[in-house]
Amino acid sequence: MKKIKCPFCGYEMPIQYDEEKAKAKGLFVKCKGRKCKKEFEIKINVK
Repeated sequence: MKKIKCPFCGYEMPIQYDEEKAKAKGLFVKCKGRKCKKEFEIKINVK
């Protein structure tokens, strides 16, 4: 399992995904960092 990090502040979000099976696109979340609170899209591509 791997955690999602905010691309703006680097905060580790409380969201985990499986590195082998996960696929995601068009998933928008708001950063839970104290000063950040920016919204970003989660994109996961399995290789």
